[in-house]
Amino acid sequence: MLKPQDLLVALKFASLPKAEKITFAILAESLSMSVSEVFAATKRAKVCRLIIEGPSTGASDYRPSALNLREFLLGGLRYVFPVEPGKATRGFLTAQDAFPLSKHLVRPDSELPLVWPHPEGDTRGFSIEPIFPSAPNAARKDERLSTWLTLSDAIRVGDARVRMLAATEIGKLIENIDHVRL
Repeated sequence: MLKPQDLLVALKFASLPKAEKITFAILAESLSMSVSEVFAATKRAKVCRLIIEGPSTGASDYRPSALNLREFLLGGLRYVFPVEPGKATRGFLTAQDAFPLSKHLVRPDSELPLVWPHPEGDTRGFSIEPIFPSAPNAARKDERLSTWLTLSDAIRVGDARVRMLAATEIGKLIENIDHVRL
C-alpha cells in the first residue's frame, strides 16, 4: 500500500520546523506534486502509521510518528524501495556523498560519487534513482528535507558501515521531530 510519494510526504512532515503552519497547497508546491497527490499520500502514510493525525482544531493536524518512521527507515526502506547505482551522469550528491555523511566518509578521488540525475546537477557521478521523481527538486528547496532524503538513500544503497552512520544521523533527526499543523 505504501508508495514512494507517501514516504516523501512523511519525510517532509518530519523536516518541518516546530509549529510551522502549512497547507496541502504549500506542501504540494514545495514537493513539486499536485495537491491531490499530497493529500492521497498523506492519507496512505497515515494508514501505514508513518504519520499521525491528532485532534483537530479547525484544520487537520498531522505529525510524523517518530518511532514508526525510524523503524521503517532503518528496518524496511532498503527492502521496500531498493536501488542500485546506475550509469555515470550529472546530478546532485546523495547518500554517503552528501551532507551529513560526507563529513564522516572520504571517497577516493578515483571513485565517482552517487548522485540524483538532474540536468542542473553540479557533479558527475553514478546515478541513484530518487525515492520519487520530484525529490531532487524538493530537496533543492529545503535543506532539512534534503538531509532526510540523502540519509534515506544511504540506507537504500549503502554498505553496513554507511547504514550504521546513516542510522546514527537519522536518530539525531528523530529526536528533533516537532509537531506539525496542517
